[in-house]
Amino acid sequence: MYTLQALLASIADQPFQGIQKLRGCYRFPCFELSFIKMQGSPGANPASIASVKIPLPDSRIPQEFLQAVPGRLAAADFLIRRFRDGIARFAQQNRGKDGSGSFNTIALSQKMLLRDSVLFDDDALYLRFMISLSAKGQGRVFDAEQTWIMLSRELVAIVDHCFFYQRYDQQARVLFQQFVDVQQKRAEIIRFMQRHDLIVFVANDARLPRQSGIDDRPAMDASVKRFQSPASLQITIPLSDGCSITGMGIRQGISCITGGGYHGKSTLMQAILAGVYAHVPGDGREYVVTREDAFFIRAEEGRSIRNVDISPFISDLPNGLKTDCFSSDNASGSTSQAANIVEAIESGSRLLLFDEDTCATNFLVRDELIKKIVDATQEPIKPLYSTVRSLWKKHRVSMIFVVGGLGYFLQKADTCLLMADYHCSDITAKVRDRLGEIPGEDSLIADFAVSRRLAVDNFDPAYTNQRLNKTLPKRIKDLRNAPRQLEYGMDLINLDAVLQIAEAPQVLAIGYCLLALRRRLQQSGSQAESICFWINWLESEMNQHGLAVLQPDYPGTLSMPRKYELAAAINRIRSLRIFQQSQKLR
Repeated sequence: MYTLQALLASIADQPFQGIQKLRGCYRFPCFELSFIKMQGSPGANPASIASVKIPLPDSRIPQEFLQAVPGRLAAADFLIRRFRDGIARFAQQNRGKDGSGSFNTIALSQKMLLRDSVLFDDDALYLRFMISLSAKGQGRVFDAEQTWIMLSRELVAIVDHCFFYQRYDQQARVLFQQFVDVQQKRAEIIRFMQRHDLIVFVANDARLPRQSGIDDRPAMDASVKRFQSPASLQITIPLSDGCSITGMGIRQGISCITGGGYHGKSTLMQAILAGVYAHVPGDGREYVVTREDAFFIRAEEGRSIRNVDISPFISDLPNGLKTDCFSSDNASGSTSQAANIVEAIESGSRLLLFDEDTCATNFLVRDELIKKIVDATQEPIKPLYSTVRSLWKKHRVSMIFVVGGLGYFLQKADTCLLMADYHCSDITAKVRDRLGEIPGEDSLIADFAVSRRLAVDNFDPAYTNQRLNKTLPKRIKDLRNAPRQLEYGMDLINLDAVLQIAEAPQVLAIGYCLLALRRRLQQSGSQAESICFWINWLESEMNQHGLAVLQPDYPGTLSMPRKYELAAAINRIRSLRIFQQSQKLR
């Protein structure tokens, strides 16, 4: 600790770049501080990266919390949030020039995700955080005095607040236990769902509405109605602690959620698509669980498509444009939605989620009136409505639709739900009574191509600034004001329509996933494999070795993305190079 103090004094009032000398490890009374990455200018974004190391015996975190993967994930999530709370309590932020003199963590969502910010080994735990050391004056020289206050007082207080379980008050201990309980119960719910062919579970008393479209925290208004399962769909899941949890279970097949405007059907869908992740205690959706392969499908005009077989949905287009190997730099609503379905299935998803508000209507249905005006031979689009049952029967693709004006899909659904004033009812019997039995389909959906292979030279990270005539060997950058957009090499990858991205650090991780895939592709030589092959390989590597396999420039800044969002990013790269073979998925 005093070695660090002396080193700080030696570079006091010197040019800020002198902080590079601080890289290394320093021993404090209760922890070790390491500077991993040092920035050369005050207030830089991203900031410098530091890490604290706490011996596990000293932390006294209950060993039962750390014995299984769900508990370790919960503990890591709890600790990074408590560290962030400690910053708010004990640190004077932005004390220096250009906003320097601050602590920070990565952006955190309402989800519990695997991150590289908190790590455990057999003997210690490590927490990585961002730190901007203090600068002062017009020359932006290093402010050693304020930096020493940051480290010797504020960081010590933050560490003391965060890591030592024996010093927690009762409220903090209860909250920590709740984090672990959510993960452990969720794991049991998932196992039950797998045994009973369930795709969605929504616990009774779940609080589904959010504060706003840009604030994912729960709406706390007293008028908010908590979810209650229809009696016909209610199930009770026994838990290992002798308790149980009751709620609505939706089985595989085709399901529809309908109701009037502003009655909660899209709110239920939003909870379902977020249910692929665990949520923090108090979120309200802790026990809304969706099968992990669920993927939200929408129209996405203007996106790039490369060599996708959309012929199961759209036949050859005017001017002789073929759709069995379709490419576009500016896709329409219908072609983009067709490609999104094919790409999701190609990546391994067998649960697709739709909301009619974000779909291309002509892709979903053709009503009787338009059939009288436009001859069928002039319409290349085979509406999804006409193939939805065969997509389920032949390829076992379950689907959930939110419909407010398209009753066609109710006619094809195994399960029909009505949302009325945020109350959920099972109206399947009523639908069958009024609309008749589920009709057959005139033609089965065609086979899907799984033949798209990645060329070896994909995912070049190099960036050339034409104005400055300067080339960088690598540019991987998420955008502050556009959290679902990624600058990768010369490409801007727009993931705004990929709604199951939970937080910006997942987008940055996707960038490093692309870089890891490039390295592996180049090592593979002429070996050509599918996108699914490569994303499964990388998922296995990350599950086994953690996010460190991505070798980020700034360790501690990544959150684990799902492979389905990684595949979505790959498919939206405008420079993507794909070639096809003749193999089909049958």
